[in-house]
Amino acid sequence: MSTARTLMKSLVTPSSDILEMHLAELAEECASILGYVAMLKKAELDSDEREKYEAMLYAALTHLLNHAKPAIKEWDRIVEQMPEDKSD
Repeated sequence: MSTARTLMKSLVTPSSDILEMHLAELAEECASILGYVAMLKKAELDSDEREKYEAMLYAALTHLLNHAKPAIKEWDRIVEQMPEDKSD
C-alpha cells in the first residue's frame, strides 16, 4: 500500500502513487474515448469501420471503469487519513 504524501492543498492533486497512476490512466482513456466518439460521429464510416470504433470505445469505457473505481477508493482512503480541519 502506498503512503499518502501532501503536495498541495488540493484534493485533486495526486497524494499517493496509486492515485496518481489511476488518474493518469483515466486521463489517457478519456482522451481515447473522445477520439472514438468523434470518429463514430463521422457519417462516412462503413459498417466495418463503425464496428471497429464501437469495439474500441467499449474497451476504453471498460478500462475507464476499471480505473475509476479504485481511484475513488484510494481517494476516500486518503481523505479518511487527513486530519480534521479545526479552523472553524
